[in-house]
Amino acid sequence: MSEPSLQNENNSAIGSPADAGEATAGRHKLAALFDRYHEHALTTPVEAVGFWAAVALPFLYLPLLATGISSEAELVTFLGLLALNVAALLAGHGYNRD
Repeated sequence: MSEPSLQNENNSAIGSPADAGEATAGRHKLAALFDRYHEHALTTPVEAVGFWAAVALPFLYLPLLATGISSEAELVTFLGLLALNVAALLAGHGYNRD
């Protein structure tokens, strides 16, 4: 006996082989993009800059945090630095892993 499959609102099976095929195709596309990204000539410099920016940016938080965030301009600056740090972390996460 087979177990009944889960049904969604449209009465189609969740986790059907078609869904699995789409997920596999998506993973293959993502893997191909990842490989293409690592083959590009600018990948290493971008990762290096991202890595070292992610290391250095938190030091720019110190004056803001030491004096306190008292104005809207300081808050925007802090949030901008935080967003830039997250972007640098994402860009530099693969730096020098070999």
